[in-house]
Amino acid sequence: MVRVKEEDVYAALIKYAGKGELFKIGKAEIQVSLQPQDTHIGDSPDFILWLEVSLKVFEQNLIVKVPIPVEAEAGGIDKALEDLNKFVKRGHYPLEIPMLVVATKGFRASEQYEKLPVHFMIKQIPERLLDY
Repeated sequence: MVRVKEEDVYAALIKYAGKGELFKIGKAEIQVSLQPQDTHIGDSPDFILWLEVSLKVFEQNLIVKVPIPVEAEAGGIDKALEDLNKFVKRGHYPLEIPMLVVATKGFRASEQYEKLPVHFMIKQIPERLLDY
């Protein structure tokens, strides 16, 4: 049976790990990082590639974290959709979006979990691209 080796996919993802240089847009300071996470033992999808954007606005550090699901699936998109559905239903790797509130005075922080609609743009690539 032909299969895509999960260890090869993870080894290729590790090559993308790290933080970019700090840069500015207007007065905002921004830094982008990528961090692969191996989740294939006991969870779906096989891997998460975390995209993290750190930005400083009004002297506040805000972080946006986006989990990009990665599946090693020889059968392609049709087979991978099963794991995408598990990923969505389980909600183990939530998108993290900051909200900034400008008030008349004081500092406060809070967290809230909400369901958001997500439009997944699913791309299938051949295994040979892991070498790039």
